[in-house]
Amino acid sequence: MADDNLSVLEFWEKRANLAELAGTTDLMAKQLEIEIISKHIKPCQKILEIGCGNGITAIELARRFDIDITGIDFSEKMISEARRLASENQFMGHVSFSVGDARDLSNITDRYDLIFTERVLINLLDWPTQAKAIKDIIALLKPGGRYLMCENSRDGLDRINMYRESCGLTRIDPPWHNRYLLEKEVLCLEIDGARLMGVEDYSSTYYFISRVVNAWLAAQEGIEPQYDAKINQLGLLLPPMGDFGQGKLWIWEK
Repeated sequence: MADDNLSVLEFWEKRANLAELAGTTDLMAKQLEIEIISKHIKPCQKILEIGCGNGITAIELARRFDIDITGIDFSEKMISEARRLASENQFMGHVSFSVGDARDLSNITDRYDLIFTERVLINLLDWPTQAKAIKDIIALLKPGGRYLMCENSRDGLDRINMYRESCGLTRIDPPWHNRYLLEKEVLCLEIDGARLMGVEDYSSTYYFISRVVNAWLAAQEGIEPQYDAKINQLGLLLPPMGDFGQGKLWIWEK
Protein backbone atom coordinates (compact mmCIF):
# COMPACT_ATOMS: atom_id res chain seq x y z
CA MET A 1 0.00 0.00 0.00
CA ALA A 2 2.78 2.45 0.89
CA ASP A 3 4.43 2.00 -2.49
CA ASP A 4 1.07 2.45 -4.26
CA ASN A 5 0.38 5.66 -2.35
CA LEU A 6 3.87 6.93 -3.14
CA SER A 7 3.18 6.36 -6.83
CA VAL A 8 -0.07 8.33 -6.57
CA LEU A 9 1.79 11.17 -4.86
CA GLU A 10 4.47 11.15 -7.56
CA PHE A 11 1.77 11.30 -10.24
CA TRP A 12 0.21 14.43 -8.76
CA GLU A 13 3.54 16.08 -7.98
CA LYS A 14 4.38 15.93 -11.69
CA ARG A 15 1.13 17.76 -12.52
CA ALA A 16 1.50 20.55 -9.97
CA ASN A 17 2.65 23.20 -12.46
CA LEU A 18 -0.05 22.58 -15.07
CA ALA A 19 -2.26 25.43 -13.82
CA GLU A 20 -5.96 24.73 -14.54
CA LEU A 21 -5.04 21.38 -16.13
CA ALA A 22 -3.34 20.04 -13.00
CA GLY A 23 -6.41 18.24 -11.68
CA THR A 24 -8.02 17.20 -14.96
CA THR A 25 -7.70 17.72 -18.70
CA ASP A 26 -11.49 17.98 -18.98
CA LEU A 27 -11.97 21.63 -18.06
CA MET A 28 -15.72 21.55 -18.69
CA ALA A 29 -16.16 18.76 -16.16
CA LYS A 30 -14.06 20.82 -13.75
CA GLN A 31 -16.33 23.81 -14.36
CA LEU A 32 -19.37 21.68 -13.55
CA GLU A 33 -17.76 20.62 -10.28
CA ILE A 34 -17.02 24.20 -9.25
CA GLU A 35 -20.58 25.29 -10.09
CA ILE A 36 -22.27 22.49 -8.14
CA ILE A 37 -20.09 23.13 -5.09
CA SER A 38 -20.76 26.88 -5.38
CA LYS A 39 -24.50 26.29 -5.04
CA HIS A 40 -23.94 25.09 -1.47
CA ILE A 41 -21.69 27.97 -0.32
CA LYS A 42 -23.03 30.60 2.07
CA PRO A 43 -21.35 33.88 3.07
CA CYS A 44 -19.12 33.87 6.17
CA GLN A 45 -18.74 30.09 6.23
CA LYS A 46 -15.56 28.49 7.53
CA ILE A 47 -14.67 25.95 4.82
CA LEU A 48 -12.08 23.20 4.41
CA GLU A 49 -11.14 21.65 1.07
CA ILE A 50 -9.35 18.34 1.47
CA GLY A 51 -7.16 17.41 -1.48
CA CYS A 52 -7.13 20.90 -2.94
CA GLY A 53 -4.39 20.25 -5.50
CA ASN A 54 -3.04 23.53 -6.80
CA GLY A 55 -5.96 25.43 -5.33
CA ILE A 56 -8.04 26.18 -8.43
CA THR A 57 -11.42 25.55 -6.78
CA ALA A 58 -10.61 27.14 -3.41
CA ILE A 59 -9.24 30.24 -5.13
CA GLU A 60 -12.33 30.57 -7.33
CA LEU A 61 -14.68 30.21 -4.34
CA ALA A 62 -12.76 32.83 -2.35
CA ARG A 63 -13.01 35.15 -5.37
CA ARG A 64 -16.81 34.74 -5.46
CA PHE A 65 -17.77 34.56 -1.79
CA ASP A 66 -16.98 36.20 1.54
CA ILE A 67 -15.73 32.99 3.16
CA ASP A 68 -12.74 31.71 5.10
CA ILE A 69 -11.46 28.71 3.16
CA THR A 70 -8.47 26.49 3.85
CA GLY A 71 -7.13 23.98 1.35
CA ILE A 72 -4.92 21.03 2.24
CA ASP A 73 -3.14 18.53 -0.02
CA PHE A 74 -0.56 15.80 0.50
CA SER A 75 1.59 17.15 -2.33
CA GLU A 76 4.00 19.85 -1.20
CA LYS A 77 4.45 20.90 -4.84
CA MET A 78 0.70 21.35 -5.27
CA ILE A 79 0.52 23.48 -2.12
CA SER A 80 3.45 25.60 -3.25
CA GLU A 81 1.72 26.21 -6.57
CA ALA A 82 -1.61 26.95 -4.84
CA ARG A 83 0.06 29.64 -2.75
CA ARG A 84 1.66 31.13 -5.84
CA LEU A 85 -1.65 31.23 -7.72
CA ALA A 86 -3.40 32.74 -4.70
CA SER A 87 -0.84 35.55 -4.58
CA GLU A 88 -1.92 36.57 -8.10
CA ASN A 89 -5.62 36.94 -7.21
CA GLN A 90 -7.88 39.27 -5.26
CA PHE A 91 -10.56 37.84 -3.01
CA MET A 92 -13.90 38.61 -1.43
CA GLY A 93 -12.99 36.12 1.27
CA HIS A 94 -9.79 34.64 2.67
CA VAL A 95 -7.94 31.58 1.39
CA SER A 96 -4.93 29.71 2.77
CA PHE A 97 -3.15 26.45 1.96
CA SER A 98 -1.14 23.88 3.89
CA VAL A 99 0.12 20.31 3.51
CA GLY A 100 -2.25 17.65 4.83
CA ASP A 101 -3.34 14.10 4.05
CA ALA A 102 -6.92 12.78 3.81
CA ARG A 103 -5.68 9.51 5.33
CA ASP A 104 -4.65 11.23 8.57
CA LEU A 105 -6.58 14.31 9.70
CA SER A 106 -5.76 13.93 13.38
CA ASN A 107 -3.70 17.15 13.49
CA ILE A 108 -6.66 19.33 12.44
CA THR A 109 -8.24 20.90 15.52
CA ASP A 110 -10.58 23.45 13.88
CA ARG A 111 -14.20 22.66 13.07
CA TYR A 112 -15.92 23.73 9.86
CA ASP A 113 -19.31 24.77 8.52
CA LEU A 114 -18.55 23.07 5.20
CA ILE A 115 -15.96 20.59 3.96
CA PHE A 116 -15.64 19.34 0.41
CA THR A 117 -13.55 16.96 -1.64
CA GLU A 118 -13.28 17.00 -5.40
CA ARG A 119 -12.17 13.65 -6.86
CA VAL A 120 -9.97 13.00 -3.83
CA LEU A 121 -11.37 9.86 -2.21
CA ILE A 122 -10.99 8.04 -5.51
CA ASN A 123 -7.21 8.33 -5.07
CA LEU A 124 -7.47 6.09 -2.00
CA LEU A 125 -6.95 2.56 -3.16
CA ASP A 126 -9.65 0.56 -1.28
CA TRP A 127 -13.10 1.02 0.25
CA PRO A 128 -12.06 0.66 3.93
CA THR A 129 -9.59 3.53 3.48
CA GLN A 130 -12.20 5.60 1.63
CA ALA A 131 -14.85 4.91 4.31
CA LYS A 132 -12.45 5.87 7.10
CA ALA A 133 -11.67 9.13 5.31
CA ILE A 134 -15.39 9.95 5.00
CA LYS A 135 -15.90 9.37 8.73
CA ASP A 136 -12.79 11.38 9.66
CA ILE A 137 -13.90 14.27 7.44
CA ILE A 138 -17.39 14.38 8.95
CA ALA A 139 -15.83 14.43 12.43
CA LEU A 140 -14.30 17.83 11.52
CA LEU A 141 -17.70 19.42 10.91
CA LYS A 142 -19.52 21.69 13.32
CA PRO A 143 -23.01 20.45 14.33
CA GLY A 144 -25.24 21.14 11.35
CA GLY A 145 -22.22 21.31 9.04
CA ARG A 146 -22.11 19.60 5.69
CA TYR A 147 -19.60 17.51 3.76
CA LEU A 148 -19.89 17.82 -0.02
CA MET A 149 -18.43 14.63 -1.45
CA CYS A 150 -17.84 15.46 -5.12
CA GLU A 151 -16.43 12.15 -6.34
CA ASN A 152 -16.59 9.71 -9.23
CA SER A 153 -19.05 6.81 -9.32
CA ARG A 154 -18.10 3.45 -10.80
CA ASP A 155 -21.80 2.77 -11.37
CA GLY A 156 -22.14 6.00 -13.36
CA LEU A 157 -19.16 5.04 -15.49
CA ASP A 158 -20.62 1.58 -16.05
CA ARG A 159 -23.85 3.14 -17.34
CA ILE A 160 -21.89 5.34 -19.73
CA ASN A 161 -19.95 2.30 -20.94
CA MET A 162 -23.19 0.43 -21.60
CA TYR A 163 -24.24 3.16 -24.04
CA ARG A 164 -20.76 3.41 -25.53
CA GLU A 165 -20.70 -0.30 -26.30
CA SER A 166 -24.19 -0.18 -27.79
CA CYS A 167 -22.94 2.19 -30.48
CA GLY A 168 -19.62 0.46 -31.12
CA LEU A 169 -17.34 2.46 -28.84
CA THR A 170 -14.81 0.93 -26.48
CA ARG A 171 -15.22 1.00 -22.72
CA ILE A 172 -13.64 3.71 -20.58
CA ASP A 173 -11.61 2.45 -17.62
CA PRO A 174 -10.79 4.54 -14.54
CA PRO A 175 -7.21 5.85 -14.43
CA TRP A 176 -4.70 3.46 -12.85
CA HIS A 177 -4.48 5.56 -9.67
CA ASN A 178 -8.24 5.78 -9.08
CA ARG A 179 -10.74 3.56 -7.32
CA TYR A 180 -14.16 5.00 -8.20
CA LEU A 181 -16.83 4.77 -5.51
CA LEU A 182 -19.51 2.07 -5.64
CA GLU A 183 -22.88 3.64 -4.91
CA LYS A 184 -24.12 0.73 -2.77
CA GLU A 185 -21.08 1.06 -0.53
CA VAL A 186 -21.76 4.73 0.09
CA LEU A 187 -25.49 4.18 0.66
CA CYS A 188 -24.77 1.44 3.21
CA LEU A 189 -22.20 3.48 5.12
CA GLU A 190 -23.45 4.28 8.61
CA ILE A 191 -21.86 7.16 10.52
CA ASP A 192 -22.92 8.00 14.06
CA GLY A 193 -24.26 11.53 14.29
CA ALA A 194 -24.43 12.08 10.53
CA ARG A 195 -26.73 11.27 7.67
CA LEU A 196 -26.58 11.23 3.88
CA MET A 197 -28.96 14.02 2.84
CA GLY A 198 -29.02 13.28 -0.88
CA VAL A 199 -27.11 12.69 -4.09
CA GLU A 200 -26.98 15.14 -6.99
CA ASP A 201 -26.34 13.71 -10.47
CA TYR A 202 -25.05 17.07 -11.65
CA SER A 203 -22.84 15.71 -14.47
CA SER A 204 -25.27 13.30 -16.14
CA THR A 205 -26.09 15.27 -19.29
CA TYR A 206 -22.53 16.42 -19.83
CA TYR A 207 -21.04 12.94 -19.55
CA PHE A 208 -23.63 11.38 -21.84
CA ILE A 209 -23.02 14.01 -24.52
CA SER A 210 -19.24 14.14 -24.17
CA ARG A 211 -18.48 10.44 -23.65
CA VAL A 212 -21.15 8.97 -25.94
CA VAL A 213 -22.43 11.49 -28.50
CA ASN A 214 -19.20 13.43 -29.04
CA ALA A 215 -17.13 10.24 -28.97
CA TRP A 216 -19.39 8.59 -31.57
CA LEU A 217 -19.27 11.64 -33.86
CA ALA A 218 -15.47 11.74 -33.61
CA ALA A 219 -15.26 8.02 -34.42
CA GLN A 220 -17.27 8.60 -37.61
CA GLU A 221 -14.60 11.07 -38.72
CA GLY A 222 -11.73 8.83 -37.62
CA ILE A 223 -10.43 11.36 -35.08
CA GLU A 224 -9.96 11.47 -31.33
CA PRO A 225 -12.78 13.23 -29.43
CA GLN A 226 -11.79 16.62 -28.04
CA TYR A 227 -12.86 17.94 -24.65
CA ASP A 228 -13.47 21.42 -26.08
CA ALA A 229 -15.77 20.22 -28.87
CA LYS A 230 -18.80 22.42 -29.57
CA ILE A 231 -21.23 19.66 -28.67
CA ASN A 232 -19.56 19.28 -25.27
CA GLN A 233 -20.27 22.95 -24.69
CA LEU A 234 -23.94 22.13 -25.26
CA GLY A 235 -23.68 19.41 -22.63
CA LEU A 236 -22.28 21.98 -20.24
CA LEU A 237 -25.24 24.32 -20.80
CA LEU A 238 -28.08 21.79 -20.52
CA PRO A 239 -29.51 20.84 -17.11
CA PRO A 240 -28.70 17.39 -15.71
CA MET A 241 -30.98 14.65 -16.99
CA GLY A 242 -30.94 10.95 -16.17
CA ASP A 243 -28.20 9.10 -14.31
CA PHE A 244 -25.33 8.80 -16.77
CA GLY A 245 -22.63 10.81 -15.00
CA GLN A 246 -19.57 9.45 -13.28
CA GLY A 247 -19.34 12.70 -11.31
CA LYS A 248 -21.78 12.80 -8.37
CA LEU A 249 -22.24 14.98 -5.31
CA TRP A 250 -23.06 13.07 -2.12
CA ILE A 251 -24.23 15.46 0.60
CA TRP A 252 -23.61 14.50 4.25
CA GLU A 253 -24.87 16.49 7.24
CA LYS A 254 -23.66 16.23 10.82
